[in-house]
Amino acid sequence: MGERVFLILRNVLVALLVSGLTVFPVMAAGARPLGMVVTAENAHVSGAVASVGSDVFTGEVLQTDPGGNLRLKFGMTQIYLNSGSNATLGQEANPLRVVLTQGTLGFSSAAGAQFEVETPVGIVRSADGQRAFGEVTLVGPKKILVAAYRGTLIVKGAGIERTITEGNAFNVSLAPDPEPAGAGPAPAAPKPALRGGGGALIFDAVILGAAAGVGYAFWHYTTESDPAPPTQ
Repeated sequence: MGERVFLILRNVLVALLVSGLTVFPVMAAGARPLGMVVTAENAHVSGAVASVGSDVFTGEVLQTDPGGNLRLKFGMTQIYLNSGSNATLGQEANPLRVVLTQGTLGFSSAAGAQFEVETPVGIVRSADGQRAFGEVTLVGPKKILVAAYRGTLIVKGAGIERTITEGNAFNVSLAPDPEPAGAGPAPAAPKPALRGGGGALIFDAVILGAAAGVGYAFWHYTTESDPAPPTQ
């Protein structure tokens, strides 16, 4: 009798296990993609070679090798990674957030509220309700370069916000709050800083130069050309 009960329980457990293994791939396959790869050269998505037309999902790690590039489309927003760059696709909810961990990420956004770039310094996005094309480069652990090629960008960090208008670029550094002053006078800040809770943002203007022409070319390409991958 005991052996019969044991066999019945074993068969039930096996059936549950098989059922779970069957349902899991279906659930994974049913995950909603965030966007798709438009162009790729020497690039990877979550460790696999990036292929044109493939879907990308929340949490995917995007990477370009030296000399590589990667462009993706998310609805009305496009992003690209320059050579030697890394980023991770963040939350799926509006706005979509991409976390830049290395290199340069550019974006063409039809609406500022739909897309954000997260960096160690702060969040970069286009102004609410505006189309914009911008570029963010991670220069150091606490320093980024933000370029506004088209439209106005917003940098938010350390409890403050600042706008960068079209045609301008700034090195933005995050400086910690100074220690309480001792007996002597506190040293002067090297640059005018915007202070909030937890540090200060220091903005140093940069001349765009020839990069502005490259920015316009990409803006025109991403907004005027058909991003759909070619049919085989």
